[in-house]
Amino acid sequence: MANRYLTGNFAPVTTEVTATDLPVVGRIPATLSGRYLRNGPNPVTPPDPAAYHWFVGDGMVHGIRLEDGAARWYRNRWVRSRAVATALGETWPGGPVHADMDAAPNTNVIGHAGRTLALVESGPVPYELTDELDTVGPTNLGATLPAGYTAHPKLDPVTGELHAMAYWWGWGNQVQYIVIGRDGRVTRTVDVPTKGPTMMHDFSLTEHHVVVYDQPVIFDLDEAMKGVSFPYHWDDDYGSRVGVMPRAGTADDIRWFEVDPCYVFHPMNAYDDGDDVVLDVVRHPRMFDRVRNGPAEGVFVPSSPDADEDDGYVLAVVYDPDRDGSDLVILAAQDFTGEPVARVQLPQRVPFGFHGNWVPDDF
Repeated sequence: MANRYLTGNFAPVTTEVTATDLPVVGRIPATLSGRYLRNGPNPVTPPDPAAYHWFVGDGMVHGIRLEDGAARWYRNRWVRSRAVATALGETWPGGPVHADMDAAPNTNVIGHAGRTLALVESGPVPYELTDELDTVGPTNLGATLPAGYTAHPKLDPVTGELHAMAYWWGWGNQVQYIVIGRDGRVTRTVDVPTKGPTMMHDFSLTEHHVVVYDQPVIFDLDEAMKGVSFPYHWDDDYGSRVGVMPRAGTADDIRWFEVDPCYVFHPMNAYDDGDDVVLDVVRHPRMFDRVRNGPAEGVFVPSSPDADEDDGYVLAVVYDPDRDGSDLVILAAQDFTGEPVARVQLPQRVPFGFHGNWVPDDF
């Protein structure tokens, strides 16, 4: 049985590559000094096509190091969970695991407090990587993370704090708001009640508020007991609501607003406007009731710390089906439809994935 997520550029790559001094067409801006990192599913062993769900493939992180106008290296590495390490004939590095949910995070990768973290949602803890993308091991942030984490934290550029909303089916009807300080340790958690075991994929953050999306994609225990790899589904009877909580508040301070049934994956922007909270989102009328394609969005990098909000570069990995290969493309944000400023030719195909980030040298 064919599975679209195992063919074309969804198909996993089978080798880990280290390549240096990559060929470049154009000129890489000298201000770009750091790593472009991208994470995505890449099963380490061939899965059953009839049962495989893209969301559960083993995480593989791809990275390109830029410095002094040059592309110094490309690396791709599987995140060494216990299962991945065993499949590769290696010793698992070990570390704290939440609720026996050891997974190779496949959804996002960030830099915070000098650490590179591969992230996934729904219960597992992050995995720490070296600057060269080798696995250090799972981490609960110095025993300050009480349970699992999320793949979609938000960085407050003023305070340097990392904010997140985590969910796990074992909590039942609640999610958890988590704040991580500049030192990489959890400073605050708030349990937030929901109507059911919702899949809270993302959330929004403003200067003064946290915005919670309680939506009708919920965990199905019966499906999980049957061994379904992705036991979440759309529930017509659940409804949708949006909760607004002061950042310094508690669950008692949340104001809930009923909205038409929908699902929001990735909020684009959120801000306070007097007494109002303004949200820019894409509302999907339904979700997870049929197959859909997956995100690998571009990453914006400002040209300098004090640059205007649109003065910088957009970095993205682009797949070329004619040669079955991939490039890192650098676009000028103020000339988005123009020719790329630079195109870094990568030594192998980078499969379609989920999320990534620019991690500067001073992270």
